Amino acid sequence: MTRGSLLMEIAAAGALMLSYPLERIARSAPNFVFYSPEEPVILIHGYGGARSNLLALASYLRISGMDNISYFEYPPTRTIAESARALSVAIDEIAGRKGGVHLVGHSLGGTIARAYAVFARRGAVRSLVTLGSPYLPGMFGRHELAIFGAEDAIVKPPWRVSHTGSRRCVVIESTGHLALAFHPEVMRMVATELRANRVSVKNAA
Repeated sequence: MTRGSLLMEIAAAGALMLSYPLERIARSAPNFVFYSPEEPVILIHGYGGARSNLLALASYLRISGMDNISYFEYPPTRTIAESARALSVAIDEIAGRKGGVHLVGHSLGGTIARAYAVFARRGAVRSLVTLGSPYLPGMFGRHELAIFGAEDAIVKPPWRVSHTGSRRCVVIESTGHLALAFHPEVMRMVATELRANRVSVKNAA
């Protein structure tokens, strides 16, 4: 890991630590939801994390015009399969049994979203974006946008994109695991992906 990416990772770790007090404030505040039934976005934190870890990404997406943002949280003791089933229930509550959602998961959160997408009903997943998420060869979703940090010491990026089973794998240079949740280029790519998969955009096309 280069000195620059190490400093970026330390800064990201500091930002994550500072976000935890915001979690307590968020939980004590009224739960306002900006309803846009056709375009809900669900953000999923990494192992042992909390929704406050993704506040920077959520703020960027709201600025980009996506107001209906929710968070899926899960205990670290739960298996991936159990969390995927719980995510399925949450999606039905948020989008209804016929609606679809945009899923963005960091680290293990992306793996949970990917596991859900395998058995999800048709149309339930409009976008699937994973950030530094653990994987196995051939595990990637066909329409998944998988983003990795070139200097991620926790989840190594695929050494060859052709081994992922997906043509939509991006490796961000000089970036570690935690920094993926704060990297400006990553945020831009996530927002671009979600906008491209909006129902209104696809209907217009």
